[in-house]
Order: sequence, then structure tokens, then C-alpha cells
Amino acid sequence: MLLVTLLMQMAACNRPSHEMPRGTRSVRDDLGRDVRLDRAPRRIVSLAPSLTEMLYAVGAGAQVVGVTSYCDYPPEVSQKTVVGDLVTPNIERILSLKPDLVLISVEGNSQRTFSSLEQLGVRLFVSNPRDIEGVYKSMRDIGALLGEEKRTKSILDSLHAEEGRLRDLRGTGRPSVLMLLSLQPLMAAGNSTFIDEVITLAGGRNAAEALRGSYPTLNRELLLRMNPDIVLYPDDMGVDETQVRRGFPEWRDLDAMKRGAVYRINADLFLRPGPRVFMAAAQLQEMLARR
Repeated sequence: MLLVTLLMQMAACNRPSHEMPRGTRSVRDDLGRDVRLDRAPRRIVSLAPSLTEMLYAVGAGAQVVGVTSYCDYPPEVSQKTVVGDLVTPNIERILSLKPDLVLISVEGNSQRTFSSLEQLGVRLFVSNPRDIEGVYKSMRDIGALLGEEKRTKSILDSLHAEEGRLRDLRGTGRPSVLMLLSLQPLMAAGNSTFIDEVITLAGGRNAAEALRGSYPTLNRELLLRMNPDIVLYPDDMGVDETQVRRGFPEWRDLDAMKRGAVYRINADLFLRPGPRVFMAAAQLQEMLARR
């Protein structure tokens, strides 16, 4: 509840605080590019849901003028101009908003979008958080560009405290957790992924951690040998537990299936590398405690 209250407060803090002193602001984004601004950006376009959440978290909601069709949190985002989807945003619509800063992600957006905007002289900040520390970095960088260092530090201190609380609450058993991302083909989240860190933070062990690749493809026999204690699948897969069971009847022998430890989780919460990551870890921690 404390974390939910914190995030509601972050979403509400959309008034600029005018903390930026005069002079050039500079950060190095996740592509190693130096991003410089002579003043706080007043018109920002966000091309990824995670980045939109970060902007609102650091109090920049009022400066956001454009978002993608996938940006849906916090609810106030629905009032912003939609510039298209993640992969093919409308460049002309972005330009029509006259942004002085566009936030773009490596995983969600395309190289074509980046190149097109860069060639047109649009000021870009590129984010690519691969873990929780990467989320912290992106938020610090955004806060610095906005001149909101003090407010951003306060938010990050609160998130660090929540991370510490979750670590303190972890059990010792480390039950195995399998995050399925696709059924056709059968694919899971492996090591060196954002969800792998969420599982670890919650006190679990990624059942696919020993497999090669960030998103390994499984076969049914391998899954039976893995025999995870808990199976997760995101709601954006478009299936429910009954369909999962019917599609793979031999899975009835899995411990997770026998105990009913198969959970349909919120994809936006669990798979977005943004400030709500600790809400996802807290939910998973509750699931682990019920097993």
C-alpha cells in the first residue's frame, strides 16, 4: 500500500518546479550519446510506455505533449496526443507537436524511427534499461535534463527503500519461477533479462536461468524436467489458464499445475522497465508466499 501511495503521488506531481539553474544541462544516454539542453524541455514526446511512466514519476507530466498508443499509465496519459504505435510512430505528427525533447527506447522502438528523427535534427534521449539499476539511471538522467534533480532524488530514495524492504522480506527457499512469454513457440524469459531480476528480487529462482539466450525456446519435455514451482504468463498473450492446460495436457504432472500455482499476470506491470517494477516484485512475493 505504501508503494501504491508513492506512485499515486508521483503521478500527481506534474507541475514544473523550476529547479533548473541557468546553463547547459548534459547527460549521457544509454547509447553513449551526450544529450545537451540549454533549458528545461517544455514539450516532450515519449515513444515508450516505460519512459512515459518515468516522466510522470519525476513530475514532468505537464510537459508531455505526445505519447504512443501503448502508453496507458498513469490514467492522465489518455489526454495526450497519440503519435502512433511503438514500431511505426507518425514522424510528421511528432514534428507537428514541436518537441524540444523526444524520449525513445532501444527495445520498444525501431532503428528507423531513431534515424529518421535524428536526421531531422530532433533532440533525442535514448533509454535502454536492462535491469533495475538501468531504470534508476534513466530516471536520474531524465530528472537531470528536466532540472528536477532534487525531486528525482527523493523519488529514487523511496524506490531504493522499497527495494530494500522487498529484499528483507524474501524467504530462504527460492522456489523456481517460470515466466512464459509465448506458447507458439514455447518461449520463456531467461537470464540477463529484466524479469529475471524481478524474480530474484521477489525471492524466487528463474527456472530458465541455465538456458542459453535471454528468451530461450523450450520444448515440452524440457519444461517437464524443469518442473517449476510457479508458472507465470502475461495477460497480453491472449490466453487463460484453461487454454494453457488444454493446449499442453501432459503438463498436468507439473507441481505448479497440481497446486494451482499458475498465474496470469499484468504484462504492463511485470514487463515494463519502469518505476512500477517494485509493485510487480511485491505481487510475485505474495504469490511465492502462498505456495
